[in-house]
Amino acid sequence: MPNAENKNLITRPPVVVIMGHVDHGKTKLLDYIRKTAVAEREAGGITQHIGAYEIIHKNRKITFLDTPGHEAFSKLRGRGAKAADIAVLVIAADDGIKPQTLEALQHIKTANLPFIVAINKIDKPGANPEKVKKELAENDVLVESWGGKIPSVEISAKEGTNINELLNLIELLADLSELKADPSKNAEGIVIETHLDPRRGIVASLLILNGTLKTGNYILSGEASGKIKILEDFRGEKIKSASFSSPVLMTGFAALPIVGEKFAASEIPFSAALKIAKKIGEYIGESFGAEMKTGVNLVKIIIKADVQSSAEALKESLEKIPLENGAVKIIKSETGNVNESDFKMADLSDALIIAFNVKTDAAMPYIAEKQKENLISGNIIYDVLDRVKVIIEKKLKPKIEREETGRLNVLAVFRQEKNRQVLGGKVVSGEIVKGTRTEILRNETIIGQGRIISLQSDKKETGKVEAGREAGLAVDFGEPKIAAGDTLIFFKKMQ
Repeated sequence: MPNAENKNLITRPPVVVIMGHVDHGKTKLLDYIRKTAVAEREAGGITQHIGAYEIIHKNRKITFLDTPGHEAFSKLRGRGAKAADIAVLVIAADDGIKPQTLEALQHIKTANLPFIVAINKIDKPGANPEKVKKELAENDVLVESWGGKIPSVEISAKEGTNINELLNLIELLADLSELKADPSKNAEGIVIETHLDPRRGIVASLLILNGTLKTGNYILSGEASGKIKILEDFRGEKIKSASFSSPVLMTGFAALPIVGEKFAASEIPFSAALKIAKKIGEYIGESFGAEMKTGVNLVKIIIKADVQSSAEALKESLEKIPLENGAVKIIKSETGNVNESDFKMADLSDALIIAFNVKTDAAMPYIAEKQKENLISGNIIYDVLDRVKVIIEKKLKPKIEREETGRLNVLAVFRQEKNRQVLGGKVVSGEIVKGTRTEILRNETIIGQGRIISLQSDKKETGKVEAGREAGLAVDFGEPKIAAGDTLIFFKKMQ
């Protein structure tokens, strides 16, 4: 959350996600909004799917995540990313609330998102909006027309009925949420899609949530880093910069970032930025900085219990477990059997599932089999806690550290093959040993990793070459190509 005292804060457009049961009209709603609210000349320019798009409604911008369904949204949230500001829960007027509707509602509540109920398909003969509102009330969702606080609108995504009213409600919720951001900051946000393009290399779709992103910025997302070469808007048009709430397409990552991972940008290489920063948060955002500074390893847990009191007791006990190098985070706690949605959430967030005095849905034995290691079942609370502690301790074992053994400055590249490059250089520190792993450093940015598969000194095969001597070596490394001027950092892993 941006600092309230920051004088550079200005209102930013909302990011909206459409959720609900399959076949209730999520995709049709997104398509209708895109076709009618994106200018004709712009719509014709959209050549590829980048995971989000912008519309203009009454001279105001709204960004829609073009990933309908709670599964895609969960994938973004699974890594702690705040993927949207507002949710639209779509329910078919002729079908009512279904299991996926309730799952979507659970995700909305877990994310603490303000939301609007869009009762769709009112054009169909069997439509009954009042029945939908009654079912919502039975699930603790009271819409405004029934005396509650949740806004709702009756729409037809097929015919466009009341879509403008829906967009008006989105803008009203955005105003109430007082969304702010700082355009003067370096950009931060989330990765929403990635793929490997045979011509352009690694391509990532980003959603900017704060600051301004520019061509030439250095970028960091998890373990993936690089420098932005090309920046495009959601229409596929090249741009030099973009600001918050905008979806963009970029090239320049040296490795594929993970969907749902946060990203941060900097005008200088991150290695240099961290050396001069008073605190990491000044360069890569408070939320990023807090995680990187504390270095806390989180063990995520989903609790399913027969009654609420058992779920609460487990939650309280788990959160009190003393851990030296980590912490427990309960990402879901509720009553009922373990279902497919729980397993999907566990998969996406690498979480443990505790099934206390409940069963696993019989319709999904294949998922249960795959997840056995992460599923703890039982009906005695102390026994369950003991077993969970054992697994937590395994997960929090100290990570393998590494020791740098030497560096080589690349002087020339002699031959380049598909996954092998032959080059020559001078060892400037330590020593290099055949078989050792190496990182390739270019302009203070790591562009990839490889391994020495052949090593020569004075034109003879050798096992190692020490500092001050020149060496010829073959490196198992694909793209991007190593070039003269790069530095190879050699290291070994150790406990």
